Amino acid sequence: MLPAVGGFPPSDRQLFVAGYGELCRIDLSGRRVLEICGGFGKLAGLLAETFPAAEVIGLDLYQASGPEIDARLKRLSGLSYVAGDAFDLSRFADGSIDLVWGQAALHHLAHDTEKLSREVLRVLRPGGRLVFIFEPLGHNWLVAAIRAVRMARHEVGDESNLYFSQFERMRDCGFSRCEVQVFNFLGYPLKALSDHCRFISTAVQRLDRWLLRHCPRLLRYGANCNVIFTQ
Repeated sequence: MLPAVGGFPPSDRQLFVAGYGELCRIDLSGRRVLEICGGFGKLAGLLAETFPAAEVIGLDLYQASGPEIDARLKRLSGLSYVAGDAFDLSRFADGSIDLVWGQAALHHLAHDTEKLSREVLRVLRPGGRLVFIFEPLGHNWLVAAIRAVRMARHEVGDESNLYFSQFERMRDCGFSRCEVQVFNFLGYPLKALSDHCRFISTAVQRLDRWLLRHCPRLLRYGANCNVIFTQ
């Protein structure tokens, strides 16, 4: 299991733990993996630490640089960072990558998920995976409204909700399987309370687990998800 990449609130703990667990579910030693829209590449660095025998590449529109990046690259021989577009992976040969992943990335790429899927499918080896963690779902009107208020308040741009229909279209581009892990049915509307009281946070998370396990119809109304596509 990867150590938590800091900063997430208690209400999102289950979501992140499940996402990081999915990245580490298969031993990546000797494999080649790619993070897209990786920013400063902290998660790529942690994956390289967890699997020192893996080749880990972090890709973002802007070249990752700075003292922290330099120190990380000196310490981790299997890690590298490149500047590039997630929609153009032409630097990578067909069938040369075992895992492609992004953290809070897919909703920034939602304007052309089919192009993204085709490009990822091209570079993935047979049985390879495309994993997105900590993504926003938009089926729940209350959640969408709260999210819109927060975005307007902080003037956050380049954000969009995702929908099951988009995941289905991506799967139909050529993936053999798509799994959606849903979280925060009650957790998101109650964030303001649960993130400031551990008891409430724990109780809400337990209730969410019970509801989403026993009432499958509620799954599409969760606030967040991890999505795993298999080639």
